[in-house]
Amino acid sequence: MPALLLALAGLVGASGAVEADVTVRHRLDVETTGGKVLVRVTIENHGEQTIWVPREVAADDELMGKRFELREVKGGKEVEYAGPMVKRAAYTAADYLAVKPHTMHLNTIDITRAYAFRKGTHAYDITYPGPWLPDVNKLDEVSMSPSEPVRFTYTVK
Repeated sequence: MPALLLALAGLVGASGAVEADVTVRHRLDVETTGGKVLVRVTIENHGEQTIWVPREVAADDELMGKRFELREVKGGKEVEYAGPMVKRAAYTAADYLAVKPHTMHLNTIDITRAYAFRKGTHAYDITYPGPWLPDVNKLDEVSMSPSEPVRFTYTVK
């Protein structure tokens, strides 16, 4: 029994160490006023070095492709992306925005027309996979820091 407790303590310590290594946090807030669904993306860099995040989510005010995952709370059905799909070349360094150490960056994106919200009042969960680069010169080494799901209600007339 003591050996099992020591093993479990080691697992808890190991998971805490992994969490401590995460220096980037993505957070979403949703506002549904004026007939719009506005998503505020907060990117926090708690690390000691600059990170790079996709400019589309960090600086633009609308989407050019599916970037968020939306699901209806009742039944878990995915809400389809219905906005523009821009076919483009692979991302380059110019497609990323720098976030300095120990800072946060905010951006608000209107997703009202980007997703196929159903008529009536429905509850939704939204998440963001949270891609970021530790080195803008290594575009193939993408790290992920997913946001926690955020629940919101939206009415389409």
